[in-house]
Amino acid sequence: MIHASSLFCPQCGQSSVRPKPAPPAAKNLPAPDATATPEPEPEVDAPASTTGWLRRSLSLGKKPEAPAEEKDQLPATSDPDTQPMSLFDIEQAEALAQDTAPRQAQVASTFTLLFDDGSVVTVGEAPGVMGVKPVVEGDTVLRVFLDDPTDTVAPEHCEFGVENRVFWVRDVKTVNGTVVEEPGSPPLQCIPYDKYFVVRGSRVGLGSLFFTLQ
Repeated sequence: MIHASSLFCPQCGQSSVRPKPAPPAAKNLPAPDATATPEPEPEVDAPASTTGWLRRSLSLGKKPEAPAEEKDQLPATSDPDTQPMSLFDIEQAEALAQDTAPRQAQVASTFTLLFDDGSVVTVGEAPGVMGVKPVVEGDTVLRVFLDDPTDTVAPEHCEFGVENRVFWVRDVKTVNGTVVEEPGSPPLQCIPYDKYFVVRGSRVGLGSLFFTLQ
């Protein structure tokens, strides 16, 4: 029921003074043809940034190759003579560089033994032995003869040599022993067959004889 003064229905809002419109008539549309080729959808121009992103995504980040004509015009960016080197080739090249590098000639070390009686003996890096045993012709051992009137030096009292440009002595188990006295240090009795390195300026005692290493 609608009040006589109402212009619209309070429930549906339909006008009470204007007739209700008739429903639209159904249109008979033709059935689609299965053999007809569907028309292509119109292309939509996408922004340049979107298409560029799509191209990069589809090519997985690969830069598109330039045409053959453009390739010929591009400047060369790498040295054609440069070849990859393996670790073995690098090691060979370093070894060759070390072999061909000029080497400085090392001067052989010489040491002077200045004895208390004034005698002087100069030795090199060749090892030898010193004592009262005289030097004989054809001896294969470098021998330094010591004149000892006190008879406290053994025939072969101590061995000597040079290692890493440092002079050393070694007692061969003698009765009176070998003593090494470095500058500013107390005398040290050498243990037989142990090697003792001696710095320049030290005194070495063989029995009653002493020499200073220079």
